Amino acid sequence: MRVVEGAPEADEEEEKWLGQYSSTQSILLVGDGDFSFSLALATGFGSGANLVATSLDTYEALGNKFCRAKSNITALKSLGATVLHGIDVKTMKLQIDLKNRRFDRIIYNFPHSGFKGKEHEVHMINSHKKLVREFFCNARRLLRPYGEIHVSHKRGKWYEKWGLKHLAAEFSLVLVEKVSFQKADYPGYHQKKGAGPNCDKPFPLGTCSTFKFRIGSSKKQNGRRAGPISSIGGDTRPCRPLSLVQPWSGLQFVPRDYIVPVPMTAPSHVVDQRQPGSSLTNALGAPGRIPSPMGRISSNCLFARLGQTLYENRIIAESLGNTDYFACEYQRSLLREYRMQSQLVPEATSLSYSAFLEARQWESVQRQERLRRRIAYGRSQ
Repeated sequence: MRVVEGAPEADEEEEKWLGQYSSTQSILLVGDGDFSFSLALATGFGSGANLVATSLDTYEALGNKFCRAKSNITALKSLGATVLHGIDVKTMKLQIDLKNRRFDRIIYNFPHSGFKGKEHEVHMINSHKKLVREFFCNARRLLRPYGEIHVSHKRGKWYEKWGLKHLAAEFSLVLVEKVSFQKADYPGYHQKKGAGPNCDKPFPLGTCSTFKFRIGSSKKQNGRRAGPISSIGGDTRPCRPLSLVQPWSGLQFVPRDYIVPVPMTAPSHVVDQRQPGSSLTNALGAPGRIPSPMGRISSNCLFARLGQTLYENRIIAESLGNTDYFACEYQRSLLREYRMQSQLVPEATSLSYSAFLEARQWESVQRQERLRRRIAYGRSQ
């Protein structure tokens, strides 16, 4: 741990570092097992005021799974950390205690979707990838400008097939650094399996790395949402429905128009000059008088018939049907949201409009799936 001395002010605390993290950073931790990693940070910093440690399990379930979970939680709270239970990484951006907060660092050490087969099996790899994909989708919404998402992950064998970099790119997250994960940097940390009869047992770490992601765009992607091509079972990219809203080239709706003749009313001075018996001399006025505004007469003949109707060409817009109108308004609302997001999150200015639409579509699919499950559950009761 290294200590950075600050300015000599009485009310300013010194900045402390532990591994890759600083005591001045606002940090969200998810999937921490028995909360030993969170406690290691809080102990190293001397305070947990900037830490939010979460778990998917309830407090009672944690006590049944991990022998030191309750004592670690008590120690965390005594150091000022916030501890939340029942936080699912797949929906945490909507969680009432998190949705209005933003963090400098979001940490997910060794994500795992559960022991439902061998690690090399295709369905297990896809299950892990789905978990990480939904985590990225939620975590990016909780980042501060220039914040980072850290995922520690084992290397080699089947773990490389998860394709963390490609999964992150689906949500405009760019890998900015990959560093070696050293357990010794975090005294007191104990990695746990977290599921099954041996949930409180440690798993072998081997060679591990911490992947650091930020919101941005990758030139290598060339605007495409590319996924990894797996050598075990072919293409493992998710099959998604086409986006309901396609980006328009001009991003502006311009209705078609037509030029039609529209009746116009002649000015009063023209009507006066068309009275029978008038002449050009009378129209110009007597010497010493201000002449009539001849330049405003739209007719070439001053003696045109009074009943003659004058016309002028005007452009009128084609009337829109309900479908076109609402599609236009929806497109404009998406564009406003995209621009607002670019203003609120400067790092998101490099996010293309197409990527923004695809992320919105993916969220819509997830909401529809959750709604379908709730309806099915309600019918089964």
